[in-house]
Amino acid sequence: MLTYIIRDIEGAETIFREPLKVSYVSGEDAPADQLSIVFGVKGNVPKLSAIEMKNGNERLFYGMVDSQCEEYSENGIFLTIQARSLTCLLLDNEALPQMYCSPSMPLLMKRHFEPLGFKEYRGTDKAFNGELAISKGMSEWTVLRNFCRYFLDTVPYIDKYGVIDITGEREQDTMYLSGERIMSCRHYLKNSALVSDINVRARSSGGYEIPFVNDMAKKYGIIRKRYVDSMTGSGRTVQSVKRMMRKYAAEYEQLIVECAGCFICSIGTLLSVDGQRKTYRVREVNYTFDSGGERTRLYAEVNDT
Repeated sequence: MLTYIIRDIEGAETIFREPLKVSYVSGEDAPADQLSIVFGVKGNVPKLSAIEMKNGNERLFYGMVDSQCEEYSENGIFLTIQARSLTCLLLDNEALPQMYCSPSMPLLMKRHFEPLGFKEYRGTDKAFNGELAISKGMSEWTVLRNFCRYFLDTVPYIDKYGVIDITGEREQDTMYLSGERIMSCRHYLKNSALVSDINVRARSSGGYEIPFVNDMAKKYGIIRKRYVDSMTGSGRTVQSVKRMMRKYAAEYEQLIVECAGCFICSIGTLLSVDGQRKTYRVREVNYTFDSGGERTRLYAEVNDT
């Protein structure tokens, strides 16, 4: 059974175990996880600040309360909480415009992320040659994302304990699903996801001379070309283009698995369904609970490693 620990602005905690409704969404394309939950309560509710969702001793979610709503009716008092994971602190805060020469993660931590409560990061402390520009209106999340894109060629994420990870490497546990737990499983082959050719410009005086070819797209007769200019300062490198091509290939074959019960897992978890040899990589988790029980929908793409 999941438990929910709610903290008010004074630091007092209340534990709930019987919500009326829950919706939790975690996705690769959205930096912050989202939690929406409804409880039946008695009496006045103080101003809330944070909420934690746990399965036993395992933290599944920790985030800041975006809104709370108390509804009074003849059936009782109902508290609805909307929350986002800790990444929201970076998304919601605007960074001070400035220019960094030889930026490093320790410097960014001290000036940007530690003031928002982030104390730890995982990754290199190296100072890089080059400049990192922070323009007016840029969020602290964009500062972190751009630093990783331009100098590390990675995508950052913040784990459930508030540790900023800039390594681009996530642990890949494997989840095995079979039997009566699976309510439905949809298997997609998406021709529209495949790109046949990516041509890269890697020299200021040259053209788009470095070709990357997707043999799968060629085999299926799909022609869909892209051109990438690595000289524009966008952070695109030859290595990142290789990953782009692998990503397009992975998106070609996808699963949507709906299960009875709670199967909340980390993005990047490997998924094995009904003992198949082929594995898939989870890219979105959608968990719901209501009067009909618990359900988890997993969106996954074929694992190309």
